[in-house]
Amino acid sequence: MTETTYQGPLLSADSHVVEPRDLWLTRMDAKWRERAPRIEALEGLGDCMIVEGLKPRPLAFEGPMIEFKARGVDIPKITDFHYEDTRPGGWDPDARLKDQDLDGVSGEVIYPGVGLFVCDTPDPAYELAVCQVYNDWLAEFCGAHQARLKGVALLPGKGPIEAIVAEAERAVGKLGLAAVMLPATNTAQPYNQPVWDALWARLEEMGVVATFHLGGTRFPEHIRGPGASGALVCASKFQQLAEPLNLVIWGGAPMRFPRMKWSLVEGGIGWIAAVLDLMDHWWHDHKGWMKPRLEEAPSTYFRRNFFATFEDDRAGVRTRDIIGVDNIMWGSDYPHTEGVWPFSRRQVGRDFAGCPADETRKMVYDNVAKVFGFPTLV
Repeated sequence: MTETTYQGPLLSADSHVVEPRDLWLTRMDAKWRERAPRIEALEGLGDCMIVEGLKPRPLAFEGPMIEFKARGVDIPKITDFHYEDTRPGGWDPDARLKDQDLDGVSGEVIYPGVGLFVCDTPDPAYELAVCQVYNDWLAEFCGAHQARLKGVALLPGKGPIEAIVAEAERAVGKLGLAAVMLPATNTAQPYNQPVWDALWARLEEMGVVATFHLGGTRFPEHIRGPGASGALVCASKFQQLAEPLNLVIWGGAPMRFPRMKWSLVEGGIGWIAAVLDLMDHWWHDHKGWMKPRLEEAPSTYFRRNFFATFEDDRAGVRTRDIIGVDNIMWGSDYPHTEGVWPFSRRQVGRDFAGCPADETRKMVYDNVAKVFGFPTLV
């Protein structure tokens, strides 16, 4: 098959920021200031993200390593990278548009960088305070170019549901952010529990998507340790987002809230067809005794209520008839090295080779524009 470069319009359903170095240190309320998330240089690790209760994480993953990807050379190590090695587009909205233009992308849905990892901190009040500061800043970042930057608010996964709902209302209604994000894994309040109905009901009323983004949780002990880096990434891609998919559907939320939308972000899509087949198999054979009793097959709820994003997944594109063309969204994952910036057009050409032009257009542009409010190109 001849390789071609995609020439049509692109919108990224999954991109990131690298928050300002001193964001939480300068903006959190004084009572939290000494505990604020921060970036510090650690010997042997380079600049690291420091979040209370969590292991320091080298910042290299969140942006500084992208220049190696852009130059087409192997990343030699994850140490000795510094915040300033990140492209300015990570935190400067004007520079961000220049990197969009370089990649042929006309807009992005924006997710956190350091903020992805605050959800595993143990203090609910602290987690909420961190989310609020991030959402305030993100609204400023996206507000500089509202037609091309659509921010996703960070919500805490623990604490009183009333506070979580209130922050969703503030972030969308007052700050103008386009959607909300919850941690993919939530042992404190799993997503099949009735407590979440209050949030689903309010988001359905507001017409706001709830997204579950890969990351932001600790990996199981049995796949951690020396030699496990590849296992961590590959296993997490599927496992982390299969969990909220199953919990939300089997918990009956799409049945109770038929107009509510959820999105699975940065977990790939090639696994979804197999998981939906398995879910439907169990529903057909065991729906008589399982509770809550679902009125429709799980795949029906997925097609009506869910979206999923990917950046590089030829297998997923080839199973689009099972997943649903209307349910798939492409994303560049800028500025992370797992993403495809600045080679997005080349990668889309590869992944969508043989796919009809109208279907490709839906998955790389129209679906994102419709859901998140980008201008629609004729």
